[in-house]
Amino acid sequence: MKSVKYLEELKEKQELKSDRQLAIKLHMGTATISQYMTGKRIMDNEACLAIALELGIDPLKVIMAADIDRAERAGQHSLWEVFSRRTATLASVALATGIVTLFLTPTPSQATPLLKADAPTICIM
Repeated sequence: MKSVKYLEELKEKQELKSDRQLAIKLHMGTATISQYMTGKRIMDNEACLAIALELGIDPLKVIMAADIDRAERAGQHSLWEVFSRRTATLASVALATGIVTLFLTPTPSQATPLLKADAPTICIM
């Protein structure tokens, strides 16, 4: 269960010892939290939002995890899985591009000696 990890993370972050303490923190019933933890019930978007706010993270991450859990429970594949893989790939490409740009591109002061004042100027009209 992907969404349960956020409940566990919140318990750890807030140093909560029991599901009851977690339920009180989230203003939910203890049975509700217990059902989320055991997978008998999947969190709705309101619960996901409450958890994300407590953790200080993007609510879409928790909602996505709950929707993936819901699809798996129904024996289906979730489009969120495809979306999350694509965004991870795009993030990797962006990170690699940033590293190349930061470390391999010369600064203007490093590039200046390469320009010669005597070099012919090309004007395109």
